[in-house]
Amino acid sequence: MKAILVTRLLHWRKQMVSLLFWLLLPIIATCMFVTTANQWQQDTQIPIGLVVEDNTAMADKLSQSINDNPLIHVEKMNMDRALIELEQHELDSVFVIEDGYQENIQNNSRNQIVTAYVSDMSLAFTPVKEAIASYVQRDAGSSRAAHIVDQMVQRYDVEKNWTWDEVVATSNQIREEEALLHTSFSFYNQVEPTQENKGVSIWNIWGIWATFAMLTTFFLFDWVVKEQQPSIKIRLSLLRMPFKSYLLRNWIIYLFLLGIFDLINFSILAMYFNQSFNFSQILAIVSFRLTINMVAFLFSLRFRTTFFYYISALPVSIFMAIIGGALIPVDGLIQRWAWVSHLSPFQPFLKGQVVSSWLIVLLVIFSIWYWRKERAYA
Repeated sequence: MKAILVTRLLHWRKQMVSLLFWLLLPIIATCMFVTTANQWQQDTQIPIGLVVEDNTAMADKLSQSINDNPLIHVEKMNMDRALIELEQHELDSVFVIEDGYQENIQNNSRNQIVTAYVSDMSLAFTPVKEAIASYVQRDAGSSRAAHIVDQMVQRYDVEKNWTWDEVVATSNQIREEEALLHTSFSFYNQVEPTQENKGVSIWNIWGIWATFAMLTTFFLFDWVVKEQQPSIKIRLSLLRMPFKSYLLRNWIIYLFLLGIFDLINFSILAMYFNQSFNFSQILAIVSFRLTINMVAFLFSLRFRTTFFYYISALPVSIFMAIIGGALIPVDGLIQRWAWVSHLSPFQPFLKGQVVSSWLIVLLVIFSIWYWRKERAYA
C-alpha cells in the first residue's frame, strides 16, 4: 500500500494544478453560484414607491412590514418624486399610507386608508396589492379585537378595563410569538433557521454543492479509464498484486483525499452561508462520498477512452442531481411516486440519511466485482 501511495503522489505532483482545481471546484462553484443567484433574485424584486403621510406607531409598523417583504424592493419618498418615477416606469406602483391611518383603523373605517397609484406597465401590482392588503387587514383585525374586548368588559361588568392600545399591543405580541402567519425556512437537520428576515433563497446550498462534488468525482476518476488502456495495463501486470487490488487501493486513496476535502468544504460552506450543522450531517456526507466514489469507479470501468467517459459523465451527473432534488424540488413527485427517491443518491443525502439503498446496492456490486476477480488469481 505504501508503494502505491508513493506512486500516486508522484502522479499528483505532475498534475498538481489540475488536481487542486477539481478538489476546490465544489466549494468555489457553490459559493459563486449561490451568491450570484441570490443577487439576481434580489435584483428581480418588485420595485415600489412608498409614501408615508401618517406619523403614528401603527403606520410605522405597516411601513416596516412592507419593507420586510423579501419579494418587494421598497423606496420611501415623497409624493411628487414617487409619481414622477412611476410615470417613467422606474417603479411598478406607488402606495400611500394616508394621513389618519391609525385613527381610521381605530374607528373601524377601512375606506381610503392606503391609496395605490399604477401605470400601464404595472405588471406586478396585483400580488403587491394583496400583500399590503393583508398587512392592513392584520391591523384592522387587532383593532376589531380591541373593540370586542371593550364590549365584553361593558357587557359583563368587568372591573379591569383595558385600553385600545393595550389590547392591540397584546394582540401583536401574541401573533409574533405564535408565528401564525410566518415560516422560517431551513434545510434538513439544521438546528436554527438562518434565513429569517434575509429573504428566501430558492437554492439548496447542499444540493448545489453535491452536484459539483459528483461532477468533480467523475472527472477525477478518469485515472481508471487511463490505466485500463492496453499500453499501461501491460506494465501494471508486472506488479506483485492483481490489477483489481491495485485499482481498489488507489480507490481508497482517492476516497480519503476527497473525504478530507469534503469535510473542509462542509465547514467553510457552513460558516460562509451561516448554516448550522451536527454530527449526523457529517455522517451523511461521509456516506454520500462513499456512494459517489463507487458510482464513479464502477462507471469508469465501462470505458476505454476518456473522451466518451467525459461526455457521458456530465449528463449522468446532471440527471441524478435533478431527479434527486438537488437542483429543483421534487417533493411533490416523491409524494406521488415514492420509488422516485431511490433513483438518485442525492435524495438520501439531502434528507440526512446515512444508510441508503444506493449505498447498500453499490457495496454489494463492488464486493462482487472485487472478489470475483480475486478468485481468478487464486
